[in-house]
Amino acid sequence: MKKPLFLCLLFAAAASFAADPFELPKNTTVISRDDSGKTWAFNGMLESALPASKKLLKESILKKGYRFQYEIPVDEKGEKQVILSFVKDKETLIVMLWSEGGKKTFFSYGVTK
Repeated sequence: MKKPLFLCLLFAAAASFAADPFELPKNTTVISRDDSGKTWAFNGMLESALPASKKLLKESILKKGYRFQYEIPVDEKGEKQVILSFVKDKETLIVMLWSEGGKKTFFSYGVTK
């Protein structure tokens, strides 16, 4: 009885990880996931400043075949908030990053098809 339950939980965990369009950096803290299509698909946090977090995410996304499209600064200089856009085939991946306190970066992403 325990083995089928374990396999079911293992499959569910693998399916949730497979849903990410790119490999999340190893030090990502998962805050929430939402597959409803009505809000961001993923919300997380990295224990690094915005420039380092942006670099980590961008490298990971590009490795999955996405092409960088736009960087849109949300604040005046793009030092506290930025939106990144990537394309792959008919998908657009939008990533929003924002810094709180300079040593933590929160991010959200969503994919349009």
